[in-house]
Amino acid sequence: MEHIYGINRVLEPQHVLPTSAWKLDNSREIRPFEVRVALSKIHVEGTSFKQICLEANDNDERIKQKIMDIVIRRGKLHNPVTDTGGLFCGVVDAIGDEYSNLRVRDLKLGDEIICNASTTTIPIHIERVLAVDHAFGQIDVEGYAIIYPLVPIIRRDRDFPIDLMLYALNESGTLLKVGNFAVGKRKFLVVGNNQLTNIFFGRAIRKVAREDCEIICLLDQKTEIVLGGSSMERLMREIFTEVRYVDILRPLECMEEIAHLGPFDLSVNCADIPGAETINILATRNGGVVVFANLINNYNIALYITEAISKQLDIRCADGYRESYDKFDYDIVQDLAPYVQNAVRSRGSFDDDPSYPVSRKSRLREASGQRQTVMEDFVCESGAMAMVFDEILTVSKYDCNVLITGETGVGKEKVANLIYKNSGRFMQPFIKVNCASVQPELIELDFFGCEEGALADGRGGARKGYFELADNGVIFLDDISELSLDMQAKLLRVIQDGEFFRVGGTVPVKTNVRILSAAGKDLEQQIGEGKFRRDLYYRLNVVRIHVPRLRDRTSDIPALVEHFLEKYGKRFDMKRSIDRDAIEYLKQNEWQGNIRELEHVVQRLMISAHGEEITLIDVMREMHGEIFENSGLESAGHLENGQVMDLERMVENFEKNILKHACEEFGSTRKTARAIGISQTQLVRKKKKYNL
Repeated sequence: MEHIYGINRVLEPQHVLPTSAWKLDNSREIRPFEVRVALSKIHVEGTSFKQICLEANDNDERIKQKIMDIVIRRGKLHNPVTDTGGLFCGVVDAIGDEYSNLRVRDLKLGDEIICNASTTTIPIHIERVLAVDHAFGQIDVEGYAIIYPLVPIIRRDRDFPIDLMLYALNESGTLLKVGNFAVGKRKFLVVGNNQLTNIFFGRAIRKVAREDCEIICLLDQKTEIVLGGSSMERLMREIFTEVRYVDILRPLECMEEIAHLGPFDLSVNCADIPGAETINILATRNGGVVVFANLINNYNIALYITEAISKQLDIRCADGYRESYDKFDYDIVQDLAPYVQNAVRSRGSFDDDPSYPVSRKSRLREASGQRQTVMEDFVCESGAMAMVFDEILTVSKYDCNVLITGETGVGKEKVANLIYKNSGRFMQPFIKVNCASVQPELIELDFFGCEEGALADGRGGARKGYFELADNGVIFLDDISELSLDMQAKLLRVIQDGEFFRVGGTVPVKTNVRILSAAGKDLEQQIGEGKFRRDLYYRLNVVRIHVPRLRDRTSDIPALVEHFLEKYGKRFDMKRSIDRDAIEYLKQNEWQGNIRELEHVVQRLMISAHGEEITLIDVMREMHGEIFENSGLESAGHLENGQVMDLERMVENFEKNILKHACEEFGSTRKTARAIGISQTQLVRKKKKYNL
């Protein structure tokens, strides 16, 4: 069974199929039951391609690197944020002696094939990404893939354009399913936010439906039209009775616009944004059919809606493997190819609009109201942290070790908490250990426990260590870089063997734990300096999650401040708000101590602020108290009646203190002038003015 399903290629975690694994063995040497394919082109699943483009700011070189990074980390092209993969084609360059495939007989070296199974299950190694095709979401590559006996493959037909063929096959058996349901029906609705996907499903319907059928195409108003020109306009007219551009995020408004066109016998949901499922359910007649064309949509919400409005529908989900569906797809590609090949291609662009989440989990959380429950007090308003959050939830379900990196104070422990609470070990122990705070002479005792009488003084009974306490659960090792080399070797043995010896013990103790570790230091640099073991690093770094610095995600600061005001307002039994200028000032700070420093500042502001609302002056006084001394601003916020505030004197005093502070901080006039944004001549003149 191992060679048939590719289980022997699974690295982490063990005892699962390759699709469910976090990491696969993508080594080049093939086993007797395998085939190696030299890669030429990969179709990246649409939602995954969109997410990668957003994260890479639509820069081709960064897109290439992001794709390479996924493959390096996982040994397969399986996006951890969207949980999707893609398809590939290439040339057979090695065949194992015992390989056989029911779909393709007499496979030979040099055969061009298309792998018709998702890259989420196939070991892949990419040497180089040569080009990015934004119109189809595909990449030209150099590298190889490893295929198992049951993986479906088809020989490439050179009469068909490969980009269009890969695009069609990426829909798996769903085009054929829609075609089968369309037979004999008259009124159809196709809802989506990708022009080409809607065209494929529209053509699948037109191919088999009644001659007098009506097919309405709804495209979201933000749909990028990357294939244009007269040939595509003619194709759209031939397939669809009517095309409308609507705001899918406002499904009830959409329904008002198309109410006179329905109800529909069959509706297809091709969209990957929330709202489309509502349109499909409301627009389809009682007893009609709704097909969800992919898994990146709110299928579960659709079921809830039918229950809530007592509407009986035949709701079908996307199909995976279907016998001979590739022939149906080939026929559609043959129909579409003349139009698409003459199309005018343009490069699409993706806006980082939070209303259009690209992660399936983000969509499901937003739609179900689950977000706050899952997040607890984990704030992630910025795009950078939203990506981290989605990766946390994806990684949680894989029972493998995770290394969390980032500067001190960014929230690495909160990441560990989220992984634990969303993992399959949630009801088991969660032991947290700060490696830097454990006394060196007691560390082995604390980690592994001891037998009765094992201590030097001969006193005390047997004692369990952290690993024994965490058995079947999760252990979080913070500041892992602080472990001595000797302790690193012992930790490595625990990970490799799944057992350890108590201090003074002779019988091994079995342990089954998932290890989450955190490091504020660069472990690769530590390895280079001989301070950290490379083999241990590889064992801990099965999955790596990097938490960005606060100064790299300043859009999180307003939400973090509000969170801390609420948190400490309850603790201190007080109510505080903060004005907009104060928030903007906080966003401009460097925050070397990251979230921890911001939290402490907010605590102090709540106590020291003169009024219920924290002002810009309160923030500046708290963060730069030394500048405020003798400036006159200290008492400016609470003058008694009739007292006059000398603004000119206050400004001069404030400027003097800023200059004094900057000169002490930076030393030379050249460095000081550059730091505060004035010329060196201006600085010398001002120093003379204030006798500095």
